[in-house]
This record gives sequence, structure tokens and C-alpha cells, in this order.
Amino acid sequence: MEPTATRHLIALPRGQGKVFLSWRLLATDAPDAPFAVERRPAGGQPWEKVTSAPIRDSTTYLDLTPGAAVYQYRVVSSAGPASERVTVDSGAAPTLEVLNVPLNPGDDPAALVVGDLENDGRLGYVIAARREGRVWIVAYSHDGRLLWEHNTRLPARGGWDGSAHHVPLLAWDLNGDGRTEVAFHSYHGDYPTDFYDQGVGEGEFLTALDGEQGSVVWESPWPARRARVMMTLGHLRGLERPASVVVLDETYGDVVLTAIDGATGAHTWRVEQARPAGHNLDIADIDGDGVQEVICGGVCYNGDGTIRWEAEPFGHTDISKPARIDPSLPGMQIWYAVEKHNPGVYLVDANGRTLFKQAYRHAHFGWIARHAPGAPGLHPHTAEDARAEHGARGAGMRDVQHNPIFLPDGSVWLNLSEWQRKNFVPVHWDERPTVSFIIRKQDKRVVRLLPNGEIEDLPEAKLPEGGSYGRNLACVDLTGDYRENIVAFDRDRHCLMVLANPTLAQHRGYSPWDRFEYRHDRSQLGSGYYVYLSPPDTVVRPASQPS
Repeated sequence: MEPTATRHLIALPRGQGKVFLSWRLLATDAPDAPFAVERRPAGGQPWEKVTSAPIRDSTTYLDLTPGAAVYQYRVVSSAGPASERVTVDSGAAPTLEVLNVPLNPGDDPAALVVGDLENDGRLGYVIAARREGRVWIVAYSHDGRLLWEHNTRLPARGGWDGSAHHVPLLAWDLNGDGRTEVAFHSYHGDYPTDFYDQGVGEGEFLTALDGEQGSVVWESPWPARRARVMMTLGHLRGLERPASVVVLDETYGDVVLTAIDGATGAHTWRVEQARPAGHNLDIADIDGDGVQEVICGGVCYNGDGTIRWEAEPFGHTDISKPARIDPSLPGMQIWYAVEKHNPGVYLVDANGRTLFKQAYRHAHFGWIARHAPGAPGLHPHTAEDARAEHGARGAGMRDVQHNPIFLPDGSVWLNLSEWQRKNFVPVHWDERPTVSFIIRKQDKRVVRLLPNGEIEDLPEAKLPEGGSYGRNLACVDLTGDYRENIVAFDRDRHCLMVLANPTLAQHRGYSPWDRFEYRHDRSQLGSGYYVYLSPPDTVVRPASQPS
């Protein structure tokens, strides 16, 4: 489903009567499309233009209002549609919050996905929340209105760590009707226990609801039996055909994969794999033929469930991620961080051939992003966990813990410190092509990583202290300009919040959400451990300035 063109606009008070504005450059806009900002006092008075000349080099503006009051804003253009209208109190304290959604007092949020729930080009939010011992699915609109909620009737706790990973969820147009569905694991009746360990089978379903109305579109027998389960979606019959949902049962040992038709809920194929998988399940068009493939641990499957290739023998993958890491090679490559058998990091090409590998004691978590200024492609990071139970040495393994950022050729650009690898959460917060980082604990803020390994605070990037900035937050471009927003739960104030960069940009860019690969990647936030991937660099820069 192609995104509907909506010219998003955000307005953030910045103190002393100032208001920061940021709006969307649509895919149909020329790179230098002119814009004007208009303002009026709340209450419906005539609009007043506040820009003295057309804005052509950015999609941000800082307005000084004539007095502290509540105002409405819109952005207009002679070359395209006007923006949304937004209301802001220019006398309010400075904030990064575009949206603050109070949660149900009894809800303990466990996971989050975003999607075009109302089918109008504006992304809403779906939460898996623990409530009164069960998992509820709760949907909110783009502006924070409660759309619907659904009791899955499954226990709020499960697995080895008491988490809610047994209730994965996703939001996508599954059946190709132009409307977004929300799919998740559910149960009919009263679940017999208060802890989900081994599924009971009968009564368990994969439920697909209409994203706007919350009504049932279809239900299908749940194909998994274990608490550690992953679920994602892909267009396994071609990008122009309805999607499929794929469910992965188990992680560390032999696993089972089941593909489910997104239009009907019918099970289309099932594979038993005598090889471990990982904490996430990947689907991507790795060879560019318009049909997506499934990456489950070290095995790649065609859309019909037949094996395309197997990577060289290795064990459980703490990370797997298909991405365009080396731009000199055709298609995508797959980045693996492997535990247990033959542990280390591997870069594998679209045909399953190992391009490079580095032995580790215990490869543990990471992300794939643009780190090194001017270096082509993407630069994977994987840390080496130094926990005592993983301290055994083996042939070819390093004696010193390391936390490298690799370049596509396997060389190391930089080693993160132990503090950095434990506290960094990647996000494309500013207009640089390189990634920024949330400091997720204690002094919570956004920083950039310098080539010498030091960090530098970004302007006006102090984050709300109550925010939970871990694996289950969303770093995704939702509203405003092309820079990513931070979507997180604030446990101090018990709310969902959407944050935006409140600084003027020197350049303008198109939204990465316009790109199918970005939308599809960010659809995987609600299952397992999402592995962050840098968005495409869509910033419009002068020809003389390298990207």
C-alpha cells in the first residue's frame, strides 16, 4: 500500500513566545518547492502570512509570536497542497513533545507498532499492554484518540523471563484492500493458566483486525506452541500481491516456520528447520526480483517455502538483518551476530556466501547504521558480551572484549567503549547522513559520535527523564520533516509520547517513509528484538556537498 500524501506539520513552543515549525516535503514536491507559513489566533480569525519570502531551502521555521497565546498554524505552497493545521500555546514551556497520550491507568506497555490505522496517510500507534493479568491490544490515532482495544485473553507473562514476547503484533495492509490490519496472537475463552510457557493449541488464534475499527477481518489457528515466538510479514508472492504473515516457533534449537495468507488467513506452507534461529525473523527482497525472501537464522527461503540457500554452519543468531550494506554488490547482504556454535559476526551475500567473518566469544546485540562520515554503504555494529558464562576461549577468538563498528569490507572503523555500547540507542535525529544516539539511562539525551570515539551533545536534545528508551521504542519518521521521531513510553507520567528535533534544519529532505523498504523494516517493531537500520539518506543537498 502506497502512503497517502499528507503534509504533516508540527509546532513546538520554544519559550519567550517562540514556536518551532517543521513540515513534510511530499514525494510529489519539487526539491525547491516554495512554502509560506501562516498563523492566526485560535478561534477562527483570518490567516496572516508570517514569512516575508518563500522558504525554499528547508522545511523548518522559527516564529516569534506577537504575544504569548494559543495560535493555529498552517503551511501553504503554490506548488502543492497545504499542510495540516496545528494548534500551539506559544507561552508554554519549551518541549520536544509533539504528542502526549495518557495511557489506561492499569496498562503496563510491553510493545509498540505504528501504522496507517485510519488509512489517511497519518500513522497511529498500537500497544500491547499488560492489564489485569492479560495482554490487551490498544490502538490510538495519529493525534492520540483511542480507536479501540481488544483483550487477547492470553497471560501477561510468559517464557523464561516473564515477558510478553508470546504476543507479537504487526500493522500492515495484509489483504491488499487499501486498509491497514493489525494482527496478533490471541485466545478464545479463559486461558487455563496465568503464565504462558507451552501453548495449549486449541483456542489459540492469529487474529487480524481492521486497524481503524477494531473489527475482525479474519482469524486463523495459531501455528506455534512455544513462548519465544517471532512474527513478521512479507510479500512472498510479489510486491503487488497481498502480503503473508510468517510465524517462527522457538529460537535456540530446532524451529518451525509457518506462512499464512494475509488475505484469507489460510496456512500456505510449514517448514521444520533443524537449525537454530534468532531473536528476530527477517523478510526482504534480497535479490531485487520483486518477491521477498524469508531469513530464518542461517537459512534463506523462497516465497513458497523452499530453501534458497544455507549459510555456512553456525548456531543461534542473536542478530540477523538483511540490508544494503555494501553498495558495490548486487542486492542485499545479511549481517549475523552468532552465539554458541562458531560464534562471531558474519556478512553474507544475497547468495549465502560468506564475505567476511570475525570470531567472538559471544556476539551480542547491535545495529546497522551509517556511522563513518563519507564511508560508503552501511556500517554494522555488534558488541562482544563479556558476561562470565560466555568467557570461554576458543581457537581464533579474541582475548580482549571489543565493540567494533565495521565497514563493509570487514575493517573496523571504531570501537565503542563498554559504556557506549550499553547506553547507545541509534536514531537519525538530525540532518547529517550519519546516525545519532539516544543516551538511554540517567542523563537522557541525544548525542553524535565523533570519529575519535568521543560524543558531542546535539542542540536542544535533552529527553524527558521518565522515558524508556530501550529496544521497544520506535525511532521512525512519523510527522514533521524527514528527521526521525522518537516514540517511547514515559513511565513517570504513564503516557505514550512522540518527540521531534526542535532545531532549524539547514537542508530539506523527503520522508524515508515514502520508501517501501523503510516502511517494511519499521513494521517489525512489535516482535522479538528489533534490529535498528539507518533510513535511506533523502536529504536534498547542493551538488557540491557530498552525502
